[in-house]
Amino acid sequence: MFKLVGLVIAIIPVFVFFRTLFGQSPTMKKAVSEFQKQIDYLVWMILFLIAVGLVYSLVNLFHPLWG
Repeated sequence: MFKLVGLVIAIIPVFVFFRTLFGQSPTMKKAVSEFQKQIDYLVWMILFLIAVGLVYSLVNLFHPLWG
């Protein structure tokens, strides 16, 4: 996970450089919009997996108390 975050942090300056280099063309705006949408989906997926893991851990923690 830390490697993925480090990779994304390393790619951001390159992405910003190419964005300023090529300007704000309509195709670039569309590409940036699609990229942001994919990042949003990725963040929601990671948050969902964390929530599932948390619920699973809590159920395993309290399950012996129920029986």
